[in-house]
Amino acid sequence: MFSFEKCKIKDCHSFAIKETGVCYHHSRNKDEVIIDLLKRKDEEKSIKNVCLVNAEFENIDFSDTFIGFSNFAFSSFRNCNFNFARLNSNFFDFAVFDNCTFKDTEQRYNVYSGAMIIDTDFSGSNLILSSFMAIDCYRAKFDNTDLYFSNFSLSKLINTSFEDSNLKRTSFRSALLRSVSFRYSNPEEAFFTGQVR
Repeated sequence: MFSFEKCKIKDCHSFAIKETGVCYHHSRNKDEVIIDLLKRKDEEKSIKNVCLVNAEFENIDFSDTFIGFSNFAFSSFRNCNFNFARLNSNFFDFAVFDNCTFKDTEQRYNVYSGAMIIDTDFSGSNLILSSFMAIDCYRAKFDNTDLYFSNFSLSKLINTSFEDSNLKRTSFRSALLRSVSFRYSNPEEAFFTGQVR
């Protein structure tokens, strides 16, 4: 898991990057931090125990990479490819995903709560026990996806599809649903109490 050590800058309550002792916000060279992370990704096909809050990633290929035990809260991902990646126990809360692909990913215990997800495709993935609570989601695809015990409560889901997906024990409680398709899925095994259509 990423370090829970606080940034050494006075009155900063963010978590520090292990190697530097300061958080990403207080890093002297943010570009160098990202370059180092991507270099390790390319060499090891793995990103682990990283804390990069409010970072920006654009046109990055994370495909076939293991990403685990890391914190990317409030970060933005634009035109990024996560296809065939494995994601385990990460925090993406309040992040932005714009025009990204997560096709055929294996995901467990990830937190996307409060994120904004736009034109992003999760098709063919396993998204087990993940939290999408209170997301704003526009034109996304969760088709042919296993969402067992995942949570979309309090979310805005607009022009989004969950076609031919496993929705067993998936929660859509108090979600706003507009032009959402559950065709060929099993919505009778999901929870929809209080949702808005």
